[in-house]
Amino acid sequence: MSLVRQNVASSADRAATRVAQVLVAVAALLVACGGEKKPNAPRDATTTVVVDSLAFMRTDSTFAAMGTTPLVCCGLYDPSFVNERAIRVVLYDPANQKAGWQILILIDRAQAGAAVTLPTAPVAPSKVPAVSMFVADLGNDLSSDADESSGTITVHSFSCGPTAIQIDFSVDATLASEFAGGPPMSVKGTFRATFPAKSCS
Repeated sequence: MSLVRQNVASSADRAATRVAQVLVAVAALLVACGGEKKPNAPRDATTTVVVDSLAFMRTDSTFAAMGTTPLVCCGLYDPSFVNERAIRVVLYDPANQKAGWQILILIDRAQAGAAVTLPTAPVAPSKVPAVSMFVADLGNDLSSDADESSGTITVHSFSCGPTAIQIDFSVDATLASEFAGGPPMSVKGTFRATFPAKSCS
């Protein structure tokens, strides 16, 4: 074989070797990066998880069945009135066959771990209490703000993250009716939950 042919063959071998090396390097890079998420990849969806032992008992010793459909939000709440950052958790029955309840927590006012004594009341400059609870029973509305309410609500923890809203609270209270002469309701138990993040605005 002539020197020219040897050089051509040698160059071709080197080129093939370089191509093979590049392909191996690219394959290794793809394997190494395969477990990483792309910058524009969608976030993992947050699953709703609820651990609920709240019991709502009327004065006739019957328990009020509560709806389980959640309506939850976090952020600036009711700018025309409340106008503060809040977590709002509502559990209701879309068919209106069961009672429902709500807890509202002002993020910048409520203190995690502190027991709030009822009746709850706003502290200036807030227009609503830092923590308040409301129950819509069938034909009766009850509130932690009502004058005859008593007991405590303890918000153990709460957070508003970019993907999830988390809340953990317990209640040992009697909520008074907002209607004159309306019967009160006893509320006892705990509620812990994680919900997908949703803005109140």
